[in-house]
Amino acid sequence: MIVLPNSSLQLLWGCNPALQFEKAWLLHLLRHNVSSQLECWSQPSQILLRNKSLFPVLVESGLLRLHRTPSASALAAEQSSRIFRISALKEYGEFGVIHLSDEEGLDALTWYHLCPHGTSIWRNFTHHYFSASSYIHSFPIGPRDIFLSSESPLLNSSLSSTRPYPWTFMGTLWSSGSRCLAASLFLRALPNGFFFSASSFSCGLPLDKYRDYLSHSVFSLCPDGDRHFDTFRLWESLSTGTIPLVIDNRHSLSLIFPDGHPIPTFSSWKDALFFASSYLARPTALNALQFSISSWWTSSQHTLSRSLSSSFSFKS
Repeated sequence: MIVLPNSSLQLLWGCNPALQFEKAWLLHLLRHNVSSQLECWSQPSQILLRNKSLFPVLVESGLLRLHRTPSASALAAEQSSRIFRISALKEYGEFGVIHLSDEEGLDALTWYHLCPHGTSIWRNFTHHYFSASSYIHSFPIGPRDIFLSSESPLLNSSLSSTRPYPWTFMGTLWSSGSRCLAASLFLRALPNGFFFSASSFSCGLPLDKYRDYLSHSVFSLCPDGDRHFDTFRLWESLSTGTIPLVIDNRHSLSLIFPDGHPIPTFSSWKDALFFASSYLARPTALNALQFSISSWWTSSQHTLSRSLSSSFSFKS
């Protein structure tokens, strides 16, 4: 099979891009390849107006299913418009898919089978039941827009050894579970860290202040999200040169980065605390760790960008 050179993509938004937190991250990754965008989420027939000289990439979202009680009528309407978009694209030939916000993997089960065999699908939120397919790939949920830069985090951030806060956690605390345990352990052992508990998602600190505290912290506690391991906090920590501490008993990071990664991962928060305390006592080693992780993150973004773009090409 010969892949024809084609770096020009047209994004076809089957979801409202204004509601997608991942939009800026996606455009950042595809910044050298997207020639045009077309919104066809409210009027599915708009997809018929696509530029046929550009490789089409359909962007869909599982955001509706993240509502606690999505209505049956809303789900049916979404599925109907999605079927129309996919059918129209199948009529014209090849296309790719980017699937956002499907945290539980349930949205995928309703429509991936509608795509032609071999369609390249890139999705947020890894799930083991998609890992057997060679056509379904995962990429991180990524950082939000104000954290994005084409430069290395080290060019815009201070050395770990000069930062005033040894650790930070800013997010929602639940009555039980990993987050409460992590915060309580670190507060007792390293009380000079920065801690802020929000009442719910998007009800915490203003994003610029959140970024500022991350940028002045050595380590960032990165527990699981509400439904999934992948969180904005993890990638935003990396983007500010802050060292994330992760509990990953299900090896989720290895699904996103099968070639390996230097992100400190542990089986318990007690182990993470011991690790952090050890490095805080060794400034030179601490700065070397920060440099290693930040360099890897910069390189990984370039690799991910190339992989994402190269999988969307006309073939013959």
